[in-house]
Amino acid sequence: MLTTVKRNLQLYFSNEASVFFSLMGAWIAFVLYIIFLQKNMLDAWSSLSHPEKFLDRWVMGGILAVTGITTTWSGTERLVRDKESQKFSDFLLTDTTNFQLNVGYLISAGVIGSVMQVVMYTIMSLYFYYQDGLRFEVSNFPSILGVIVLSSVMSALLALLLVQFVKTVEVAERLSTIIGTASGFLVGVYMPIGTLPDVAQKIIKLVPGAYVASVFRQILVGDDIPKWKSSLDIKEYLGIEFKWGDHLLTCQQNILIIAAVIVVSLLVLFSFLWVEGQGKTCLGKLAVKS
Repeated sequence: MLTTVKRNLQLYFSNEASVFFSLMGAWIAFVLYIIFLQKNMLDAWSSLSHPEKFLDRWVMGGILAVTGITTTWSGTERLVRDKESQKFSDFLLTDTTNFQLNVGYLISAGVIGSVMQVVMYTIMSLYFYYQDGLRFEVSNFPSILGVIVLSSVMSALLALLLVQFVKTVEVAERLSTIIGTASGFLVGVYMPIGTLPDVAQKIIKLVPGAYVASVFRQILVGDDIPKWKSSLDIKEYLGIEFKWGDHLLTCQQNILIIAAVIVVSLLVLFSFLWVEGQGKTCLGKLAVKS
């Protein structure tokens, strides 16, 4: 299993093009914000004092969530490539079981997601420090790192579940494009969630990554919420906190939702692998008898 993890990490990080394109969704969101969204949002918020620093933190939370989704997907794509090239079948000829191999892909995808989120956090922090003089509390980094790990584990589990049903690299690459494009919308990076129709807002609340973005934003923004002369709640409008019924979810409640998604995903994945393993065992016995 550890050999599988080491191999997958080496294959991912040795391919510079793969690393770059796995971050494409995050790059697009970052560049769009710098070139277009930031100016438009600053114009709309010109009455506030130094809104750029608040908005920088807000967009960072969304981009970190997108990074976790797209990079872990790239990590689990390796499973599809190995199955299509029959390398996965070759690995099964060793003492490694199907379950252990899948856990290896899961761990490597989680590590990839964590490392790349730290990289994007560093890049964005340096840029916004240079551009807007934005400073970050060092004391917040352990909390951010913890959410990065949770985000990577959850995204890797969901991606690994999905690739179990993907049979070709061509389909995996098409899904990668869709996921990279859609993730920015689904976690509320390209525009405030409050500007979307009610149906779209309800769809976003069904996306686990949106709660990751919410936790990141709550940590990064903290209590530095500017006063807005409007009847709208700025936290709800920007997706810093999601509203369930009449209640805005706290950071702890969002983390509980993420943890619940992880537990359910683990149970579903392990159940699927167990059933798949039992089926292969039965087929193997039938082949021996015949």
